[in-house]
Amino acid sequence: MKQRFVITLILATASILRLSNNAVALPQYSLLTGNKCINCHYTTQGGGGRTELGWYSGKDMKLLSARSIGMGGLDEIESNTLADGSLALGGDVRFQSVRSPRSDDATRKLIPMQFALYGSYQATSWLTAEAMVEIGALYLDMSGKGVPYNGQQSWMASVIIQPIPKLPALRIGHFQPSIGMRYDDHTMLIRQIPGANGSSLIPPNYAEYGAELSYDGLKWLTASVGAFLPKALAGMTTTTPGGETIPLLINTVPVDASLVELVRSPSLSARVVISPRTDDHLVNTYAGASLLTNDVFTLVNAFAGVGLTGKASLMAEYALSGVQNGRQTRAVSIELSAQPFVWLLPFVRYEYGTTQTNPRALPSALYSRQVSFGTQFFPLPFVEIRPEYRLTTTEVYDAKRWTVQLHLFF
Repeated sequence: MKQRFVITLILATASILRLSNNAVALPQYSLLTGNKCINCHYTTQGGGGRTELGWYSGKDMKLLSARSIGMGGLDEIESNTLADGSLALGGDVRFQSVRSPRSDDATRKLIPMQFALYGSYQATSWLTAEAMVEIGALYLDMSGKGVPYNGQQSWMASVIIQPIPKLPALRIGHFQPSIGMRYDDHTMLIRQIPGANGSSLIPPNYAEYGAELSYDGLKWLTASVGAFLPKALAGMTTTTPGGETIPLLINTVPVDASLVELVRSPSLSARVVISPRTDDHLVNTYAGASLLTNDVFTLVNAFAGVGLTGKASLMAEYALSGVQNGRQTRAVSIELSAQPFVWLLPFVRYEYGTTQTNPRALPSALYSRQVSFGTQFFPLPFVEIRPEYRLTTTEVYDAKRWTVQLHLFF
């Protein structure tokens, strides 16, 4: 019975990822603390496993101590590392209560969303290996059922080589190119194809084999360039207004392309972010842009934010994607967040996006508009409860829904 329950839980986790969030970095934390993403994560753009600073930040965001509910041992843990700090472990587990926005009669469901495990190992002062596995998606992948989204991956792994701290670091492996800002909600329009029948533009856990050179030597500058095999990108599809599934890319490598074909048509990426802060460390900012391109497909993201340390943040992002002589998407997201207490972060977010299915289609024919009100509440160390009320409008339906998410992380 226990084995059957575990298998059912894993299968459900993977099969409903299209309704779920994907835990990665939170850009508002950078604006609220003045830290760059790499200070709390092992990678330049954030996401994945947490460094000791990132782990401590999570432990300190709490209303009550673990001791207050009889779990004093959790308060005594001083680090997420082992082997004299060389090995770091972590994970994210999420559940959500949700109703589909497409039907007034949709029933509320309590669904498992995510079961991700992280690990990193610092072999030397200049070599670090890191990895992530999404248990539910991996189970579906290995059983031959396939992951929910085309282009979604069940694992990531890479090595980061940086012989001299102030010089660029080289990352090689299977990971996501640096695209825009990393959020913990893949349903945001920045990563979606707007419209009632829209799907993921960049799916959860999107990753490719490739290499990326990144620079973080200055406190106010982050820059990266990369080259990747386009196997996952070539397999992505989208849905037309009539419900037909068509390839995302046109005139590029096929899904079953050989290694030689993939090498001949690499995806190229670039991203730059400036993040100045005032001398008194009260005001934190960032502004930047990224580019992902392959043959006839291009994705451009521009983003900016400003925050008052420990008080409030305002961030915005604009995403434009296009296939030559094919589909074009545009989306914008603006979010205001406050931090009245270290354990409470209420927010409001406005999003709007349009899709043109071809160059002659009306740009406003397919659209999505979302207004979300919610809060991040941390009652205990490593526990987040996130209630959210979302108003969604598309060319087909209007919906008002509330959700509650439980996030356990370490």
